[in-house]
Amino acid sequence: MNSNQKKLKQMIRDQELTISDEELFTSSAYQKYLTSMAKAATGRYRQGLQALMEWDARADAGIAHTDNYKIHINAANEITQSFPSRYLRSESLVGFNGHETAHLLFSDFTALGLYLGSMEKGAFYPSNPSFTELSYQTNCEEILEAMDSKDKATCLTLASCASHINNILEDIYIEARMCTSHPGTFRRGIELNNLRMCEQMPSIQSQIEKKYSDFAIMANLLLQYCRAGTINNLSGYKGPYLDYLEDCMPYVDDAIYSDEAKDRFHASNHIVAILWEYIKPLIEETKERMEQHSASDASQMIEELLGNQIHGATPLPSGKGGTMPKQAEEGKKEQKANPLPCTPPAMRQESTQAAQDVVAEEGNRIALAKTNTILDQNNPGITYNHQYLGTGYEKSANDLFRILSGIATEKAETQYQQEMTEELQKAANDIHYGNAHTGVHVTINRMTYVPDSLKQSYQAVAPMLIRASKRLQKSIAPLLKEESEGGKLKNLQFGKRLDTRAMHHEDGTFFTRTRLPSEEQKLAVGLLVDESGSMSWGNRITHATKTAIVLYDFCQSLQVPITIYGHSTGGSGVELYSYAEFDSIDTSDRYRLMDMSARGGNRDGAALRFVAEHLTKRPEKQKLLIIISDGQPADTGYYGTEAEADLRGIKKEYSKKGIKLFAAAIGDDKENIKRIYQDGFLDITKLEDLPKNMTLLVKQYLK
Repeated sequence: MNSNQKKLKQMIRDQELTISDEELFTSSAYQKYLTSMAKAATGRYRQGLQALMEWDARADAGIAHTDNYKIHINAANEITQSFPSRYLRSESLVGFNGHETAHLLFSDFTALGLYLGSMEKGAFYPSNPSFTELSYQTNCEEILEAMDSKDKATCLTLASCASHINNILEDIYIEARMCTSHPGTFRRGIELNNLRMCEQMPSIQSQIEKKYSDFAIMANLLLQYCRAGTINNLSGYKGPYLDYLEDCMPYVDDAIYSDEAKDRFHASNHIVAILWEYIKPLIEETKERMEQHSASDASQMIEELLGNQIHGATPLPSGKGGTMPKQAEEGKKEQKANPLPCTPPAMRQESTQAAQDVVAEEGNRIALAKTNTILDQNNPGITYNHQYLGTGYEKSANDLFRILSGIATEKAETQYQQEMTEELQKAANDIHYGNAHTGVHVTINRMTYVPDSLKQSYQAVAPMLIRASKRLQKSIAPLLKEESEGGKLKNLQFGKRLDTRAMHHEDGTFFTRTRLPSEEQKLAVGLLVDESGSMSWGNRITHATKTAIVLYDFCQSLQVPITIYGHSTGGSGVELYSYAEFDSIDTSDRYRLMDMSARGGNRDGAALRFVAEHLTKRPEKQKLLIIISDGQPADTGYYGTEAEADLRGIKKEYSKKGIKLFAAAIGDDKENIKRIYQDGFLDITKLEDLPKNMTLLVKQYLK
């Protein structure tokens, strides 16, 4: 392991200790992890489904939502951040991802749109609620009379309240569906979140003291009962809220485990009628607000009245442009094949208890508050199951550690690349570029992070080019092997040892010499590519990129040190682009090559001197510098015969320092190349000829 590898490994270890929750959970690696889970569950591998992580620590920031194409999760939400360990916080985010995925799988959005649209127009769907109790019959009559009047405030308020109630029922249904079909990490995350939501739900008395609206208090009680089968009533409240809740329970228990969305609409209609006395004040407040503001803002006003007071409910998905999303086909198949069994309140309490055991095993937890059941008003307390063995998925922690290690590696490599760029820039600043480049600043550009788009582009074009590299390797590998292993050289014209078996040779080649094995690499290669605007003509830059990919793969495969630079000019002077470095331990250099492009002007002499200096510091005996250019130096004050003379002078100077400079030409540029560099050129236009031409060039310097 060389010093650079040791340095990078130490940097990775250091980064693992300092990565924050925000860096981990908003990283591309973690987003890909959640995205892969959502795609696998929905079967939507090619439909653009994506999990996007955000970080918004504001108290009123949302938790999670989806628009049917993207799942947005706020990793800073108070539910997730309340867990004591990073592992549990990750499980919580997986749970929210599972919840939104469950909506896409199991929610009937078409029916939901019909339900809410009907109520906004003054009608119940699928049917009017009906009761045997006289008081609730009166409520129904009042609601129907108000709907018949087509009063907008009444209809919109009823629709909003019904939406909140139906959303609570829908959340429980789709989560139960998800926990049944995906009993591993999705289920554990969902149950952990349900546990924490129930723990954080304010008590009835606390909600009364904070002046929550009557409807919001009832919605919170319904949500808590649906999630856990109990409510938080530590203060011992006894009053109408509990009476109304008990009347709602039969409708809740019949609806939350039904595969028919209409059953939840039916239950929501009845619960709205039961809570009519609590909805009427909201209607009056909506009317007052509508008189003061535009009627088109009515729905938003109603949400503002309720949104901050109803805890633990996530919004239903909405499609792009406000349209209803479509239910995933995988979910429809699952609903038909496996009807969901009913889960009574007692079993929901057991599920919450199982999640509590997971948290207890993590340590440093505050005990779950004791709660009262709705029906018998007793205090059952809490039992810890220390024999809990988990949900069956054993790789959750490994997944998190793998992602954490990947992010640490990415950060360390980024830091390493930044340090390398700084060192290269310092070296560039120390070079004297000659009178032709006085006052010209040289900037080193190196990508610290390589985007996936470049990797995908490389993978698309590489196979054909790698085949050309393999042919080149086949020709050169024996020469490099012979150099490293040593052996006897025969048929030499001069030497100290006479080979008597070659005395018949008429050309005088009858001497031999024994060459000792060499541990030194004999060859180092530099490639400098002109990225001026004129390289866009005739696909020149494309041929240059092609050659760079072949040469880089060839050198990497045979362990020949190589550096590759591109150059252009901009407003600040010469711009050098570092694509591959001699001692780089970053595996992304090959992908950086895909960033080559025709840019501005070109001050070839400054770029050539920098790469030549870079080569002179290498220990190899033979140093080969290949230039790819169109033979037209062109920058402010640098062009024509003076620029060409500068290039010939630089070539002569570094030839004395052991650097063999060879220019490559593309098609008709060979005459310009010959005029400037004088001795030969390498035609790189045809891919099929590239291995043969490169072989002849490299063999010249391995004799």
